[in-house]
Amino acid sequence: MLPIVWSEQVTGEMLSGARLLHVDNVDEDAALEAARLGRAAGLIVTTDVDQVGPGTHALIAAATFPILSERVPLALTGESDAARALRAMRRGHAGMLCVTLGTRGSMLLVDDELYVAPAFPVDAVDTTGAGDVFRGALIVSLLRGDAPQAMLRFANAASAVSCTREGAIAGVPALEEINRLL
Repeated sequence: MLPIVWSEQVTGEMLSGARLLHVDNVDEDAALEAARLGRAAGLIVTTDVDQVGPGTHALIAAATFPILSERVPLALTGESDAARALRAMRRGHAGMLCVTLGTRGSMLLVDDELYVAPAFPVDAVDTTGAGDVFRGALIVSLLRGDAPQAMLRFANAASAVSCTREGAIAGVPALEEINRLL
């Protein structure tokens, strides 16, 4: 049996009717192909890049809005500070750049303006899925047309609520729960 090459399975037809494409770096080749197709179709392309791999630079370059865990920009740039790392990444990327900072919140670089939003203090029960919830909420906020600072606050609130209960799926909050924390 031949292995499935996922990058060969990605087609432009899959993107029909979409406004945004979100990819991760579990299969960098497939994600890169999807990101290229998404950009060619005029979509916003966001990422969930949690670790650095051989195709990370190309995947970030192909995305319009990379959303990265803190260790990624630090590793890619050699900087020891997330804000400096985002600014260093700006030289090779014109779109918005976001980094999650765990219990310290998040940062978003838009053009030359850096937005920082602290995390919401909660009694954490389980952090499983908090990053995924953050990314999903950030995307919702982006598609609503929220301002950069509001996007970060909304995503941080969603992530915080998700940490107050066990499980990745069970931790996904409803909009009312996020708004209550806000």
